[in-house]
Order: sequence, then structure tokens, then C-alpha cells
Amino acid sequence: MGNFSRDTFDRLKHYVGVRLQQGVPIVDADWNELEDIRKYELQDFLRWFIGNGVPSGNTGFLIEAVAEANDLNIRGGSGTPEGTGRLLLEGMDVLNENNIRYTAQVLYNNAALAADWGVDPIPPLTTPAGNRTDTVYIDVWEREVDSTEDADLVNPAIGVETCVRTKREWAVRVVENASAVPTPTAGHTFYGLARINRIGGAAVIPAAGLSDLRQGILSLSNALAHLSRTDNPHGVNLAQLGAFAASDYEFNNRSVVLVTFTQADAHNAIRTTDLGFEPKFVWIVASLTGRLATQDYGINASGFADLRGTIVQRGHYGLAYRTSTAPFYRQDASITSRLCLGHFSDSTVTPNRTITVGASISAVSGTNLSVQFYRVGPTGTGTNGALSLQIFSTSLYLYCLG
Repeated sequence: MGNFSRDTFDRLKHYVGVRLQQGVPIVDADWNELEDIRKYELQDFLRWFIGNGVPSGNTGFLIEAVAEANDLNIRGGSGTPEGTGRLLLEGMDVLNENNIRYTAQVLYNNAALAADWGVDPIPPLTTPAGNRTDTVYIDVWEREVDSTEDADLVNPAIGVETCVRTKREWAVRVVENASAVPTPTAGHTFYGLARINRIGGAAVIPAAGLSDLRQGILSLSNALAHLSRTDNPHGVNLAQLGAFAASDYEFNNRSVVLVTFTQADAHNAIRTTDLGFEPKFVWIVASLTGRLATQDYGINASGFADLRGTIVQRGHYGLAYRTSTAPFYRQDASITSRLCLGHFSDSTVTPNRTITVGASISAVSGTNLSVQFYRVGPTGTGTNGALSLQIFSTSLYLYCLG
């Protein structure tokens, strides 16, 4: 370990620089605090304003399948500083110059080196007895390197190790039978790289079983250009945006049902139809007729019902009047909280003879849809020796989606 007098860096003091005064000795604590200030400021900027992930177009730390049992490939770069594989993690630039196998990492099954570095060794992967989900993650930490490991740290002119170095290390690890990255130990930072869906009894990991977990496009210019696109490059749907659950708007089933009620049906009569699928939305067109004296009067209606959760339905409410003076007929309309509603009135007699009929969806149970009849009347006086509005009907065509 390096020989340091003291550690004076304190993030809460908000120091941004160290100013050397004339006529005073240069000490290690000031030098090291300056280094800590610069490092902290850069890493904090990258952590808060850029985030974790890989730059656009970089394949650093992409996990790939290989033909060998219980092994993986960790993508690197071209072997050059410019073409290295990169990962930005909590403000730290993590580098992998070349492709490397999981089993070729220096800590793989190497308890002696792990003990020397004060970390855990990388254990071999196991073949699952049954189907299993594993998570691949990177473990990043920093350690001190002196001249016993790197002879170049000795100044040849004086034969003395003047300074030690801090080195950023990483290891790709796998937590088996887990879909989440474990909690890191002190001084370590973990980040998920891939998820593996392993097949019971299969020692070789198939490419189809790997899912990339790395965040991409960590480039401000590329991110801004990406945000300005209007062609939905990722195929994002409404469910992913949180607008609706996918099952709410993906209507893969449909059916047209005719429901009819007549004067033979009492108030609250029920018609139940098994659609063969769970209905979620219903549109209707309806015809409501009533016989006033010797003539049939009609009301056309339309409506809808949203059956996702609490039933919400609205429909046409028509009012038809037979009058004793020209134009001898009048019709009004409004909206009702039923699928449809019709009111017929014969004003040629006193008191008026009236009836109100309609329908609403009363229940949805599995694949069953129930429609309930609404009827008030007929009431009032007969006409020409016969009772008007004794004959009436309500016919609904329901377009059901689910």
C-alpha cells in the first residue's frame, strides 16, 4: 500500500481546486486532494447528466453465446484506445479492449488472486437441473497498484517508487437463479449486462436465451436526434406508454348479436348471450317501434358500452308524439345512460297514452353478455275502441369486441 500522510478530501466542503502557495513545502495530502476533487467533479457530472450504459455504436460488454459448455463471450473492442469497448457506470469509464471469454477472466476460479485483491473469485457456471433464469452483471471497483506489480513505477534515475497508481478493475459475474442484480458490497458498483433463460440439462447457453440489459445511445447529440424522430423506431405501443393495458385495446375477437324485446317481455327481462370470448366494447344500432292507434311509429337509436371494469354506457333517447293537430307527429331526442331508450306518447286522447322502452347491458360474466329490458307502461286511455301501444318492440344489433 502507498504511504500517505493523510486524506483531506471532503465532498461536503465543495472545494473545486487546490492553490499552491510560494515558499511552502509540497505535501502528498494537497496533491492527492487536488486529484480527488477533479475525479469527483467529473464522475458526478457524468453520473447525473449522462447516466449508465454504452455509447452509440459501441458493443462494449455485450454478452454473447458460445459453443462451449457454461461459458460466454464478453465483447470488447479493436484493441486500440480509440476502438475499445466502453461502459459508463456511475461516472466511471470502464474499458474492455478485446473480446474475452467468461472463463478467461483473471479472477475466474482464482481464489489466490481474489484474496490478494480483497475481492471474490469468479465461480464457474453450473448446468441447471431445470429451466432457470440467471443474470449477468459487471462488478467495478478500484484498487491500488505499486511497483511490486508494475516495475515502471520505479523512477530509474533515482531507483525509487515515487508514486503509486489507482487502477479501475472489473469482473463480469453471473448470479444464478435470479432475475435481479445483487446488492453491491462497499467500494463496488454493479450493473446488469444480460439476462439468461437457461434450459434444464443444457450446458451450452443458446443465443436465443440471452437478453441484452445494457442501456444504449449514451451520446447527447445522438440522444437529441433520436428524441426528434417521429417514426416510432422502437415500435412503442400504448400499453408501454401506460395509456391502457394491452388487453384493453387489442380486440382480437368480434361478434354481431341481435337482441329483441316485445310486449311479451316484462320490465327488467334479461337476454344473455355466450359470445365465446370476454367482451370489452359494444356498439349498437337499434330500432324501437310502438303502435299508436293503427299506425306504427319508429325511433332509430345508437349507443355504446365500455365493459372494462365498471360498465359505462350511453345511448340515444328518442321521444315520439302522435298529435291531434298538424303536423300530427313530433320527435325529440337526447342522451341516456342506457344503450337506448324510446318514449312514445299518444296525445290524441286524454289522458295521454304513453310507454317508455329501452335496453342496457346489465352484466358481463366471463364470455356471457346480459342485456336488460326497460319498460314503463303502457298507461293511459284507449283509442277508437282499441288500446294504442299494446304492440311494440325493441330490436338491438350489438357489435361486440373482445
